[in-house]
This record gives sequence, C-alpha cells and structure tokens, in this order.
Amino acid sequence: MLDQALRHYWHPVAVSEEVATEPQQVRLLGENIVLYRDDEGPVALADKCVHRGATLSAGCIRDGQLMCPYHGWQYDRTGTVAFIPALGPDGIIPSQARVQRHRVREQYGAVWVALEEPVADLPPWPDDDWNDPDRRVFMVGTWRWQASAGRMMENAADFAHFNFVHAGFTELADGPFIKPFEIELTGDGMTYAYDDSVLVREYTLHLPFALHDRKSVVAATGGITWSEQGDSRAGDITTISSVASPVDRAETLIFVYLSRNHSLDVPDEDFAVGFDEIMEQDRMVVEDQDPLELPLDPREELHLKLADGASIVYRRLMRELIAEHA
Repeated sequence: MLDQALRHYWHPVAVSEEVATEPQQVRLLGENIVLYRDDEGPVALADKCVHRGATLSAGCIRDGQLMCPYHGWQYDRTGTVAFIPALGPDGIIPSQARVQRHRVREQYGAVWVALEEPVADLPPWPDDDWNDPDRRVFMVGTWRWQASAGRMMENAADFAHFNFVHAGFTELADGPFIKPFEIELTGDGMTYAYDDSVLVREYTLHLPFALHDRKSVVAATGGITWSEQGDSRAGDITTISSVASPVDRAETLIFVYLSRNHSLDVPDEDFAVGFDEIMEQDRMVVEDQDPLELPLDPREELHLKLADGASIVYRRLMRELIAEHA
C-alpha cells in the first residue's frame, strides 16, 4: 500500500550532469526506468521493450530515437514506437507498440520522476535558498544504502542519536538529555526546532522523504559540529537537506545538499569534508535495523514520548498518507 501512495510523488533518480544522450537504467519503487537526454530535456520511459521484453537501456540512440538492442525497434520520447526495421519504412506499426512514458522534471541539480499523477510539487527549501543571491547551495553528493527510505528519513530527522553515533562530529552541545520541544504540523509534513545552547536546529520535513536541517549559530563556541567550527559567528545559517529516493523497499538513493549564508568565498568542497564519514556512521546503523522497512504500527517498536516525538509524528503522517491513497 505504501508503494502505491509513493507513486504519486516526485523522487530524484539521478544527478543531472550524469544524465547523457545515451540511455542508462535507473530504478524507482522497484521499477526499471530508461533515462536519457535529448534536445528537449530528460526522457524517462519504462525500461522494457513491448516486443520481446528486452532492456531498452541496453540499446542506444539512433537518429534521435531510443533503439532496442534486440530487434532494432525505435521509440520516440513519448514512448511510441516510430520505426520497426522488420516492417520496412512503409510498414504499419501496431497501435499498441508503445511503452509507459513517465513524468520527469529537472531541478536542484537532479532529475526527478513521478510514476503516477503527482499530488505534491517538488519539496521547497526553507529560505528559498536557490533563488537567494546571499546564499550558496550545492549538492554534496549521493549515497546508496541497503535500507528503506523510511528508515533513512527517520534517521535524518532524529537528533537523539548524535552524541552516540556521531560522537566528536555532530554532538548536541548540552549533552544527550533531550529537552522539551514543539512539533508543528504543516500541509505536507511537520516542523520542529531544538536549541542545544550553541545551535538552533530547525527541521522541516516534507512528505514523504525530504528533510531540511537548518542550523543557526547562536553561540560561537562550545559546540561540536561542522557549523560551529572555524570562524563561525552568531547568525550563520547552514542548512543540510536530505532527499531519500526509494529504489525499492530495501534500497535507497540519498541526495544531500548544503546551503549557507556565510563563508561564500570558501570553496564548496571545504564544506563537504566529513560527510562521507557521517553518512557511513549512519549507514552502518540503519542497514542493520530490523525490520528493514519502517514500522508504521506504533505497537511494533517501543517509543519515548519526548525523544522520539518527531519519529512518532512522522510514522503517523506516513500512515495517513497510505490511507489517502488506499
């Protein structure tokens, strides 16, 4: 049921600069998609020839069209077969000779696909960061985990693990004891903030799998996280954004971005240092979680009302999302 609901949302499937004129295969929600670029932009089609089920991404682009590697059938960007060599140039092509064309968009340095009519737009950034000349946004990278997107997103939304999984990197400055914080529901998710006396972390979650962690420096010393190191000053804002794309129920492709309103003369690469290690620390935990998929029934795992507050609300929102598409 969750998979059916997720088909109605946009998910990133590839980094823009990696989508070329020759076809490649990507996967979303267990479905193979052939992805390539032409003069009009990205094209996303079902990766299975209607003739004999061959993989279209193993073919090539011939005369501007996607050619199947088996019998040479050529598909246009709408997924319609435009030429069948065995019929010759004047042959009558069967009306059923077509494959599914998927909705595709290119934004935030990525190519996004929706398998069904989307019920929501792409997730926005909290400060309209991409259009603000006083901010710098870049894609830190992508990571592939053998874990469900729900588990990954819950991990990103949880700060109670920082002082244990990320000791010495992204610890809460005032320790692991979780103080009260408020969660506010939005039209497409939730927001909440946590003040550890050095950073105020403002989280914005857009269903199903996009999270912004907006860190504002309130004290220039005393913290142990990237945002407080070096020449940090009160008022500096660093936003780490994570989007989890469900390759299938057991695999997730993660896109991570970083936005900042400070140190604009510093190379982006300097701010990307440490992400590989942090992501690896999380991966080792999340991939070992049991069960693999995020349990949505509140009786399946034990919860702490305060420390697990965001997780509890997220799971409820995901249950409601499923019910809406039942």
